[in-house]
This record gives sequence, C-alpha cells and structure tokens, in this order.
Amino acid sequence: MTALVVEGGRVVADRPAARAVGTTVEVWELFAAIPARRKFLKSPVAEARAALGVIRRLALGHPQVGLQVEAEGRRALSAPGVAGPLPRIQQVYGARFAEKLIEVRLSEPGYELVAYFAPPEAARPTRVDQHLFLSGRPIQPGALAAPIYQVYRRYLGRGAHPAFFLYLDVDPELVDVNVHPKKEEARFRNESALQDLLRRAAMRALGGVVVGWRAEPAAPAPFQPGARPAPPEQPLFAQPPARQRPWRLLGQVKDSYLVVETEAGLELVDQHVAHERVLFEKWQDGAELAVQELLVPVQIEVPFDRAAALRRALPQLRRLGVILEPFGDRSFLLRGWPAPLADRQARLGFAGPILALADLLLSGEAPLVELWREIACAAAIKAGTRLSREEQEALIEQWKGTREPARCPHGRPIAIQIPWEELAKRLRR
Repeated sequence: MTALVVEGGRVVADRPAARAVGTTVEVWELFAAIPARRKFLKSPVAEARAALGVIRRLALGHPQVGLQVEAEGRRALSAPGVAGPLPRIQQVYGARFAEKLIEVRLSEPGYELVAYFAPPEAARPTRVDQHLFLSGRPIQPGALAAPIYQVYRRYLGRGAHPAFFLYLDVDPELVDVNVHPKKEEARFRNESALQDLLRRAAMRALGGVVVGWRAEPAAPAPFQPGARPAPPEQPLFAQPPARQRPWRLLGQVKDSYLVVETEAGLELVDQHVAHERVLFEKWQDGAELAVQELLVPVQIEVPFDRAAALRRALPQLRRLGVILEPFGDRSFLLRGWPAPLADRQARLGFAGPILALADLLLSGEAPLVELWREIACAAAIKAGTRLSREEQEALIEQWKGTREPARCPHGRPIAIQIPWEELAKRLRR
C-alpha cells in the first residue's frame, strides 16, 4: 500500500503505508491556496448536502465499488460493492422502491442500454431521480429525457416527473464527452437515433401499464382491544351554510375543472390549485395545527441524502403537524399528520407528500411556509378526481372566501374568466 500526499498541486510525500484492502481519500484545507474561493462556499450543511448528491450519483454509476459514507457524525450510507445496477439502486433508494422498477435492455449497433423505469404511481415531484450514466459517468439527461416524457405523459398528473435510471454504453466514435468543463454533458453524433432508442425503451417498460384504477375490496380490520370504531367518513369539503350566492355552479369538466357562472362572465376553475389555496390559508389562519396521531405508525423509506435533509428538518415539520421519527439510516416512522388533512391522506397514502418535502429540502433549508406549500399541494385533490355536486359547491364557496383567490401558493393561476362581452363577440352576437 502507498500513502500519497499532495499540497497545492505538488506531491510532497509518497511512502509505503499499512491498511486494509481499499482506498481512502482525505481532503482538508481545500482552498488554502485560493482563499477568495472559500468565500463563495455555502453553509457547512448546504455543502454537505451537495456532496451527498454527488456521492449518490457516483454510487449509482459504479455499483461494483463499495462505499461507506458518514455525514455529521452519522452513517448516511453503507453500500458494499454489488454485481449490477439494480442491487445498488436498492441500497441507495430502498427495497420497496427498487421492487417497483421495470427493467428494459436494448442493443443496437453502437449502443447498449440497460434501463430501469419507475411506474407512473412512483412519479416524483421533481427531476432529481432522473439519472443517465454514460459508461458509468453521470451526465445530465437534458433533451434525451424528452421522449421519455412523451411516453409517460398520458399516465402522469400535472407537476409529476418520471423516475428512471439509464445505463448507456456508446461506441466512442459516436459521442463527444469533452463538451462540458465538468463532464456533465455529452454530444452524440446521432441524437435523434438515441432519443428513439430511449422512447422505445420507455414504451416497452410501460407496455403493461393499465390506465385507470380499480379499488380492491378492503380486508377486515383486525380486532384491537380498546380500539374505538372509526367515525363515518366525512365529506371532502365541509358544507357551507345555505345562503344567496352571487355565482352559480354549472358543473365539472374532465373531472378537473369547475365551471362557474357569475355576473361578469364564465369562470373555469382548476380544482387542484383552488383546493391548494384553501388548505394553505387554513394553515396561515392558525398559529398551530392540530395533529392527528396515527394508531399504527407508517414506515416511510427515502434515499440516504434525503434522509439526512429530513432529519435536520424534524423540528420544523413538527410545527406543521408532521410527526416523523427516525427509524434506521434512511427510514422514518410517521406518527402524526395535520388533522385537517389526515382522513383523506390516509386513503391516498403518506409517502408522496413526505417525498415531496424531502425533494424540496434537498435544495436548501426551506422556510416553514415553503414546507407547508408542499404539504398543501400534495394533499389537495388532484386533476381527474370526480367530485359530487355538494363537494363542487363547497370547494367554490371556500375558494372564493380566500384572501388571494387569483393564484395558488406557488403562483399558478387558479381560474380564467371569459367575460360575457368577449363570449358574445366571439360568437358574433
């Protein structure tokens, strides 16, 4: 074994050393010779988060290499070398997520592709879980993700992104890897052919996906001594008191939009963002949210870098009514949820909102209001949800009673209005 010491770009020591089989790299005083660059560093927490993101990509790209990662005095990842990409994905993301992945292998002259696609129900709120590895080197998918989005489009809701892991080997004559100073991009001689290859891979992965959903009959709940019977299911929206309204609900269109008649014209209301605004202002109006404690804690598994971000945010989440408890290196037990959202979220599952929060936390220490935006967005009714007449009217009533009915907490418009004059003009009345 050899110990190699480099300072300021010069080798200052090259001597024999004793250690177990493997390689250890230690870096300290990285910018000692360039103090100006040190001023541009972010907080230690932010730099550690960025480092974990780099390690995640390197670990996924080189499954045969064993990795042990510690952050803030805690083991963040223990991943022995494995014989293929799928076992490494399981080490990084957890067994439950890896079991859902659909493997596709395609081979063409000059191209070898091994791809793993997550099904639409495992879609992510951001693009952070879209990976492309060129002979083991992580690069940005960029325009190569476009054909995959085209295939997934009919299955995904608005704001959802497919998760995929693409392991690509290309004939060196067909690719230029020196187009980016950080080697994060590559230029392919025939990019359209490669896009077609990825499109066919995604189509093969989703070939067995059935659009739609059918509820299975629920198994009877086991008897629990002392357990109280579940209260009858509450309507999605509290019914407002009957009174004269300056508007009239005409109905629901495409199970996503509500059509409202007013004195000024017709309003087309996006039911998801309208509900998001209602939930967001409910929290703003109260200093503390009531917490619905779960009778049986829900175990949620997240990638190791997101686990570190969630662990730091536990006090903030508790203020929002989200009670999480660490349960191993990258698992958490969910013990409580904001009471106004608990009944409905229990039917939909809690993993989606928690993953959305974790993805947001990866980009920085988000303020409390940003975390609540994510919870409100994840808990709001989705496009494609059919509402009863009473639920439609209750949602419009509550939305029109908000302080900022024009836009959702993320800034998207909630409704568009067609004035009667404009309608008459278009119909040449």
